[in-house]
Amino acid sequence: NEHEEKKTILENKISKTEESIQNELIEKLKVLNKAVIITLANKKDKQYLKLSEEIESLLANVNANEVAVYLEQNIIIKDIAKKILGNTRLLLNSSLSQSKSFFEEFGRYFTVTIFVFNEQSITVLSILKALFLIVSGFFIGFLYKRWIYKISLKWPNISQMSSRLTANVGYYVIILITVMISMSSLGIDMSSISLIAGALSIGIGFGLQTVVSNFIAGIILMFERTIRIGDIIEIDQISKGTVTDIRIRSTTIKTFDNIDIVIPNSSFIQNNVTNWTLDDVTRRLHIPFGVAYGTKVEKVKEVILKELDESNLVFLRNIEGKAPDIRLENMNASSVDFELLVWIKANDKVNPSSIRSDFLILIYNTLYKYDIEIPFPQLDLHVKENININ
Repeated sequence: NEHEEKKTILENKISKTEESIQNELIEKLKVLNKAVIITLANKKDKQYLKLSEEIESLLANVNANEVAVYLEQNIIIKDIAKKILGNTRLLLNSSLSQSKSFFEEFGRYFTVTIFVFNEQSITVLSILKALFLIVSGFFIGFLYKRWIYKISLKWPNISQMSSRLTANVGYYVIILITVMISMSSLGIDMSSISLIAGALSIGIGFGLQTVVSNFIAGIILMFERTIRIGDIIEIDQISKGTVTDIRIRSTTIKTFDNIDIVIPNSSFIQNNVTNWTLDDVTRRLHIPFGVAYGTKVEKVKEVILKELDESNLVFLRNIEGKAPDIRLENMNASSVDFELLVWIKANDKVNPSSIRSDFLILIYNTLYKYDIEIPFPQLDLHVKENININ
């Protein structure tokens, strides 16, 4: 019985509360209907639409027993509004109102919390903001590099290596700063040394040792300047040419066949590298050739140096200590071997193979012109004849 009494009391309270709510809704409807009539009288279409939407939302919550009267009133008010304001005007304002509501609803999706990180709510808007900052960093870095290159053209005293170094270092600094700012906007504290160290250790543990070593090697190359842009280098028989770019991870060289080779920076630290133009752009070529026995050594030197001096070949002339010279190197079984020593100035258009070919052609034509025999391997065969007398 006691339970039933409590249940009855609770039901009565709920009923009274619902009745009170309905009374408040009805009172509000009456006030709104009066306000609608006033706005129509003053021909305020925007206020009318706003009030009309509010009335319709209230009608959805009114009991079915009492809603019929107010629905009828709403229909009558709409008919009056069409006559006072006109169908076109009402339709236009209604469309604008619906569009505004749509964009407001659409905007809420960007501000809804997806998840919480470090006591900060992460939304679609915050993620898009972080991505925008990162993209902006790359764009600003690109503009910075172009600006540095333009300045270097106006200042010829600035070396190409210095301008590239300034451009590349500044580019990566700008990107690093924008990445840190974007991560901070998401609640990630990138200034924490422990976080950065942990990220690096995890990356190295997952196989980024090569990337890190190339990164450190790139920094060493940029500041050590043992390899500079414009230098002619040689790592092996294939990887040789002119350095065209030095980046954080890799270095690009253009071969004498106009082929670009991208080489990881760690290769320059771990392997022997021949730099033809580190301190001096001049280098000496050794061009071997041979003549037959019986040829005077003085004549060989005289005619070749004479023809060399009268030729159009590009080499260093009349420079003390770097004049062309011919040396006797060896006396082989079939030939007397000489070597032409000539100095050239190395640049990005110098191919040692083609230069050597030009000098060999001159030597060959000179020996042919002065009837100096060019030997070839010879073999004397002695045959013994055995005569058997029976």
